[in-house]
Parts: sequence; structure tokens; C-alpha cells
Amino acid sequence: MKDFVPVSKITDREFKALIWVEPKQVMVSLRWLETHIPEGTDEKIRHLRTNQLKEWREAREAALFAYGIGDQVLEKPTFVAKLERRDFDFVMRWADDGADYFYPVQVKELPPADLNPNASLDDLLDKLEKYSGVDDLSVAIHINRRIRFEHRPWNRKTKPALRELWYFGCVSADQSKWFLFGNVLQSNPRYYEFTYPTGGPNVA
Repeated sequence: MKDFVPVSKITDREFKALIWVEPKQVMVSLRWLETHIPEGTDEKIRHLRTNQLKEWREAREAALFAYGIGDQVLEKPTFVAKLERRDFDFVMRWADDGADYFYPVQVKELPPADLNPNASLDDLLDKLEKYSGVDDLSVAIHINRRIRFEHRPWNRKTKPALRELWYFGCVSADQSKWFLFGNVLQSNPRYYEFTYPTGGPNVA
């Protein structure tokens, strides 16, 4: 990942005051709930697709991305906090050599084909320009369907002025294996895989 550009003192204080949680705890708790949902429950509820459950779906996406980055890229624990303002959905945090680092992220989703068959990755990429140059922003795109895309750097005419762009998604039928690919805007993006954490709902 790029060298971190320190945030302002005001923003730094604001970020530190947020409620920070371990992404692993969010993921494990939601997986536990999934496995204990009664049979016959509406699929929209099962997949967190109702308006009432939207916040939990977004929390899971944030946790998945932060956990994968911490596990495979940073190789150190990360924390996440929700903050929907100034074009980002959540902030990721980690510590290195006694200093705190903050990483604002906007999450986009390429939804399952049965929910929106007309959506495409190209459509999402075309809309990234509106986020350019905002708050040192990074974008993570959740690839939530089976598609083929080439693992290659950005090759479109216009490059958004974002800090980083990442793709992440599931690569196994049982949702135990997930991938990260990025930073797509660089000339040498890398592909990573990580395992969804397991345990009870109170596992740290």
C-alpha cells in the first residue's frame, strides 16, 4: 500500500473518537447468525437484503475488506469504524511503530445477477470520477457475482484521482475463501486470498 499521508489534527482527533471494532468479530458474529437462521426464512433476510438489515450488510463488507487487508497486505491487526460522510462509508485503522494510521474507504458492490442483471463492473468504474480527489479516498468494490475479469492494472482512458482501488469477493461455494486484488490503479496490482475466520460469536 502507498505510504500513508497523515490526516489533519482535527480529523485525527475525530477518527480516534469513533467506535472501533475488530473486523473478525463482526464477520464471526454474522456468520454465526447466518447458520442459526430458521429454515424457510425469506432469502432477503438471509442475505441481509432488506432496508432494515442494510447497515449489517454494509458492516460485513467493511469487515471483510479490512480483515483481508490486515491479514494479507499489512500483516497486522486492523480495526474498522462506520462513518458515512464526505464520500466514505467507513474508516480502517491500524498501528505501526507506535503511530496510528487511518484509511477512509467507499464501498461499492457489483450485486448478484438475479438482483440486477444489467449492472456491470464497467458501470461502477465509470462512476468513480465523482469521488476523485476527495479526502485521500480509496474505493473497494465487492464483486458479489460470478464473473471473469482480467487481473491487470488500470487500462481505461481516464484514471480517477483516488488513493487506491481494490476488488474483493468470494472464491468458494461455501464462502470460506475470499480474494483481494489491488491496488488496481498501480502498474503492478497483486492478487491475494484469505480465509473467512471461524469460531463462536464471542471470539476475539
